[in-house]
Amino acid sequence: IPNSDELAAQNRAAGQTPGRRPQVTETIVREKPKIGRNERVTIKNILSGESKTIKYKQAEPLIDKGEWVLIDQE
Repeated sequence: IPNSDELAAQNRAAGQTPGRRPQVTETIVREKPKIGRNERVTIKNILSGESKTIKYKQAEPLIDKGEWVLIDQE
């Protein structure tokens, strides 16, 4: 049974395993800028052609249903 000093040495050795590389974090590259939830966007109804300017958080469910599409704002 190892004493506390030996156990601590074993734990330190286990934490210093050679060959372990630091994690590389990939940067996300977006084609279009991210739309914030409170930003105002213009959406258009596919069937009627009606356009609305509302906050993105309110437009998300309509866009997800497929009845409305987001109009590019440039």
